[in-house]
Amino acid sequence: MGDRRILRLNWIEGRPTLSGGIKSNRLIAEAMQRRGHEVTTSFLTPAHRWPKPWRVRTFLKRLKRSLASNPFPHHLERSTVNLNQMPTRELDSRLVPDADVTFASWWQVWDQVSRWPASKGLKVHYVRHHEIHGGERSAVDAAYLIPGPRVVISSWLGSVIRDYGHDKMIRVPNGVDWAQFDSDEREKAAEPIIGMLMGAESFKDTPAGIRAIRILQKRVPGLKVIAFGKRPPLAEWDLPECVEYHQSPAQDQIPKLYQRANCWVITSSAEGFGMPGIEAAASHCPLVSTRCGGPEDFVREGENGFMIDVGDSEAMADAIERVLDLDKDAWKKMSQASYRIAREFDWDRSAEKLEAQLYQWLDEQEPDGAQA
Repeated sequence: MGDRRILRLNWIEGRPTLSGGIKSNRLIAEAMQRRGHEVTTSFLTPAHRWPKPWRVRTFLKRLKRSLASNPFPHHLERSTVNLNQMPTRELDSRLVPDADVTFASWWQVWDQVSRWPASKGLKVHYVRHHEIHGGERSAVDAAYLIPGPRVVISSWLGSVIRDYGHDKMIRVPNGVDWAQFDSDEREKAAEPIIGMLMGAESFKDTPAGIRAIRILQKRVPGLKVIAFGKRPPLAEWDLPECVEYHQSPAQDQIPKLYQRANCWVITSSAEGFGMPGIEAAASHCPLVSTRCGGPEDFVREGENGFMIDVGDSEAMADAIERVLDLDKDAWKKMSQASYRIAREFDWDRSAEKLEAQLYQWLDEQEPDGAQA
């Protein structure tokens, strides 16, 4: 393979948001730059398209949002890597630097990037979720069947990719942003406080979590729930009064929310990784999670939390109650186990693993630069 060489790397995004996928791509890109590589993240203008004027309510909401001081906050507002915001409505390879490797995550972005010219280097599908929840299953499947090397972030996604017939793959787990989420040992809070992310996406299965809360309210006097999400709570959730909901909290506030909870709950039906879960673990939180994919890599039964079946609100309530009922010493042992397991997930170690695999894939390329 020769001496270690500097690589030119592109990460390609659509419209950036506050999603965990955008944040995770930024963090691995920054970790690769710390290893000395030349990294550029290219993305479209961070705004939603205007609705048709006759959709009056939606149009007025969009207008109101556009007048805000920061109408579309996102995770690419700043970074240590080179940020390349395209002035176009569609991704354009001509506006992206030539590279040795170009990464794309979201299936629609991968569908386009996989066809970009050889000057953009080896095209790699960086799989962060199995995006079959948007009603376009046939199009998603077609994108996942496109040949090319894959990076997956969890064991579950590895099995998904193998089911599509791919074996040129490596698992590079997400890490923890330790500058943001490192925490000291702490004691169990006197109040029975639990936390969870509440998302409107169907795969977040927030209703299952709310059903569990209602069950717990009958069993646990003084129950309090700390929750956050990107958008206002949906009316149909009918949030119980015990829920303290934070919409798009500032990044420096999120660790404080985790550190108030005695138990963090992952309610999803599918997760590529589950960043709030690992961040909560880094914040010394025991975990309760559904068997939804990604969290199965870091929730270890009886050690730092409990696993339950997807959609089983009764079992979810039972598992949460088990954590809340732990005495101080047993809770602290589980809290420390969460932190210890979270320490296994580090962006710089993941970048080292990714780098080694990229060298191997690049050395396997055909002489004309075509992907093997």
